[in-house]
Amino acid sequence: MLEYKGYIAAVEFDDSIMALHGHVVNIRDTVTFEAKNATSVEKEFRKSVDEYLKYCKEKKLKPEKPFSGEFRLRLGTELHRKVSLRAASKGQSLNNYIKEALQDVVAE
Repeated sequence: MLEYKGYIAAVEFDDSIMALHGHVVNIRDTVTFEAKNATSVEKEFRKSVDEYLKYCKEKKLKPEKPFSGEFRLRLGTELHRKVSLRAASKGQSLNNYIKEALQDVVAE
């Protein structure tokens, strides 16, 4: 994984064209790049991010910000009820309870 200006890219080898192909994974807009070797892949990634930001500026569009820290979570009514009750029993907000649970999961 590569990171630049908060944007994160995944890179894969495409044997059909014998090149490295990458794309930004933490936004919905499509930002891709290609390189013939490992030494130029980061340069091409940075160039693609800079071109994306320049394009947005020229078109007066707001570029997508990677990982705002917020997302919608659909639990279903029964799970929502159970999690809310568990959070309340621990004296926590639903948000903090879920955040701590997720932190425990990714810390493993």
